[in-house]
Amino acid sequence: MRNKRKLAYRDETILGRVGIRTKILTWLVVLVAFVISLVWLCQIVLTFDIYKNYKTEQITAAADIIADNIDNPELAMLCDRLSGDRDICILLLDDHGNVRISADHVRYCLLHHMSGEQLAERAKKAAESGSPVVELANVIPFINDQYSPEKFRGSVPKDDGDRGMSMLYVRKVNFGRSEGTLFLNAQITPFGTTVRTMRRQFILISCTVLLMTIILGFFMSRSISEPIIETNEAAKRLSAFRYARPPHSGGYREIAELNDTLVRAAEDLSRVEDLQKELIANISHDLRTPLTMIGGYAEVMRDIPEENTPENMQIIIDETSRLSSLVNQVLDYSRIQSGTMRLQPEEMDITDETGLIIQRIAKMTEKDGYTIFFSPETRFTVSADRDAFGQIVYNLIGNALTYTGDDHIVRVSQKKNGGKVRVAVSDSGKGIPPGELPMIWERYYRTADTHRRAVIGSGLGLNIVRGLLEAHGAPYGVESDERTGTTFWFEFDIIREQDGQ
Repeated sequence: MRNKRKLAYRDETILGRVGIRTKILTWLVVLVAFVISLVWLCQIVLTFDIYKNYKTEQITAAADIIADNIDNPELAMLCDRLSGDRDICILLLDDHGNVRISADHVRYCLLHHMSGEQLAERAKKAAESGSPVVELANVIPFINDQYSPEKFRGSVPKDDGDRGMSMLYVRKVNFGRSEGTLFLNAQITPFGTTVRTMRRQFILISCTVLLMTIILGFFMSRSISEPIIETNEAAKRLSAFRYARPPHSGGYREIAELNDTLVRAAEDLSRVEDLQKELIANISHDLRTPLTMIGGYAEVMRDIPEENTPENMQIIIDETSRLSSLVNQVLDYSRIQSGTMRLQPEEMDITDETGLIIQRIAKMTEKDGYTIFFSPETRFTVSADRDAFGQIVYNLIGNALTYTGDDHIVRVSQKKNGGKVRVAVSDSGKGIPPGELPMIWERYYRTADTHRRAVIGSGLGLNIVRGLLEAHGAPYGVESDERTGTTFWFEFDIIREQDGQ
């Protein structure tokens, strides 16, 4: 019930989220709306301020040029050129109010419509402030323009307040030992009609762009989201280990790679499911056989007193040991896979340890005709967990005994390989097909050969060996020839090397 509630809560959470199509379309509309708002702010709302700043910079630069050339005898020529080039009016007065230079290229020049008192008043302001004075003034009062829209009928031009606006720049300058005043005037283009025209155009353009964005965003979001939605729907069938590549899966590189990954995942899941079933069947077989033999011999010994012999008791003991070994290896495998196994490395004589393990295994298998040859090249000391090393050698030899040839011979070699000692376990069986070699270390994997009951161990040996060797950081591998058999090997770093055997 609790799991059902969790799933229901998760489904409600997922259903409450916005779909990818809606999100793409929304963000696209938000982006376009932001761009339109930014353009509206710059082109409509702040147009006059931007233009005014530009005019201020232009008229200030002209004043600096004149101030730098104030003593030049050809200053009048320079002022005339500046006036025509920058569309400004220039007036230079001495400290008595006399005109030194006058350049007028502005239609409604504010300076040439001001009285002497008005000019003197602004010159006084500049002198008192100690810095240039910039002001905006309407030229209409100075040119006696008495236009008033209320005097007329119909749709007549309105007095928008910025018609005839001028920028006045006043600055004190020095003529050698005397002072003067420099006046510059620049007419600011009327903005009323321009802004209204721009506003109407901008509204039309904005509506068109927004409409086109919604249409384009709809098709674009559909084009982007369709492969993702199809992939999501197909991925829901992964739980059944089936995945059919959607029809639009190749539209984008990332989607194509995702589908390739999901296809491989489906294949891997299907194979893992098959291998799990096979492993369960194999373990069940391995468990059933000793249990059947133990139960059968126990019943015979119970029902027939004459069968209560040491030989039958030994069979029960052997099968009990085999069953215990199987259970222990399954537990070891589980600990390795869960990462709960902790190693305790110590220095040990790898030659002696390998020899002792071989002796124990030989005593268990010699009655069945198996022979194990051990040929160490010399004696080596390595650092390894003693119990884990015993499991590695025990499982590799057990695997070799299970799959060796009719001669029932297993060979174990030990030799130096650079700064490492290599231990190799070889059988004389029919080998492993090349196509299966890369997979024999994989979890749950068994060769395509029919199940064979392990001579010793559980059939999980290679998985356990792999986990223990990787925990040690030890290299390992396998070489196989379908004519001469298979060799499993692993290596440990050499701490000491001793002469003799």
